[in-house]
Amino acid sequence: MNPDRKPVPVALGLCLLNWLIPGAGFLAARDFRRGIVLFVLLNALFFLGLAYGGYLTVPALPRTEGFNIVALLTFLVQACHGGGCALILLAQKTGGALGGVFAKSGGAAYSDLGAFHFLVAGGLNYFATMRLYDLLAGDPGETDKDGTSAEETAKEEHAGGAA
Repeated sequence: MNPDRKPVPVALGLCLLNWLIPGAGFLAARDFRRGIVLFVLLNALFFLGLAYGGYLTVPALPRTEGFNIVALLTFLVQACHGGGCALILLAQKTGGALGGVFAKSGGAAYSDLGAFHFLVAGGLNYFATMRLYDLLAGDPGETDKDGTSAEETAKEEHAGGAA
């Protein structure tokens, strides 16, 4: 089921909620099937990254000696997970409650695997959030390559899901 179209400020608010807690924006828009699947899968990926002792790649500032464009792009994608990444970044900076997770990693290979889990969860949440915006406030007259409008595609998805 596709959610009903919303005004742009409401759609942006739901996208912000979906960025903070993956899947929550879909749940708030009453698209329960997508919301539950995204919530479970993306947060499971994220918590698996925590279990591996993953870390956020915090880049150096541009025009400094340690600046690396790959580190910057990695951080931006990891940050697309939202609230979870904000908590981990805070824990990394302060050595707080989650800070012990980073010290207990089973070695660099597991830590890197955990960081990769954060990267994948963030990238998938980015695409899910953009899809949410498209469903809620995207241009219904915009057409795909085959000439099908977004509104027609949504109706087909709805009809397919009801069958």
